Amino acid sequence: MAAIASFVIRLVGYAVLLGVAARIADYYWLANALDQVPEAQRWHDAGFTILAIAPLVLALVAPIIRRLTFGIAIALAAAAVTAPFAFARLVP
Repeated sequence: MAAIASFVIRLVGYAVLLGVAARIADYYWLANALDQVPEAQRWHDAGFTILAIAPLVLALVAPIIRRLTFGIAIALAAAAVTAPFAFARLVP
């Protein structure tokens, strides 16, 4: 029972972290008018798909490699938040 509770807590924690990062990234994506660029849209869609699936994967493998999964979650959140700024510089 404790294993299930810790899994649910990890799942919710990773989902909140990556969900907040996704919403921040979406705000900056729209603020930079990147939704009007068709070439960049597939990257946006792929990023949101990864951010939607990642909490479940991270919560499943966390008992094996706990510190690594937390680092991966932080790296995904950082990449999601900074991606709109990088695309804004690359896309004319």
